[in-house]
Amino acid sequence: MSDPLTSLVKKIDKAVEQAAPKHTAGQKLGTFVIIGSTEGRDEQLRGIATKESLKHLALCIGVAPPRYEVNPDADVTVVIYTVGRPGRQEVVANFALRQCELDEAKTAAIVEALAKVLPK
Repeated sequence: MSDPLTSLVKKIDKAVEQAAPKHTAGQKLGTFVIIGSTEGRDEQLRGIATKESLKHLALCIGVAPPRYEVNPDADVTVVIYTVGRPGRQEVVANFALRQCELDEAKTAAIVEALAKVLPK
């Protein structure tokens, strides 16, 4: 797992954690990260989640359901959706990144897109 990915998931988790007390009960705060499946990725993700104490971010491995319309060539996909009741959220940003495309500029764009949907 790359340092940029670890940095990104930490920033996302922190942003969602800070916004969590400001949302209405029953609403879900929205983002998840889908990471391409390669051997050993499950253990790597568990390691990151444990080491970084991630609490507010879903890390998913493998191919997303077709209705998610995730680019199959992406190594990492970040999906950001509106805050709301499950089933009523709307995807507002989808970042599909090939291997080695995740950098500081892309991380900043993802965090900025997330900030737009989180309660202030």
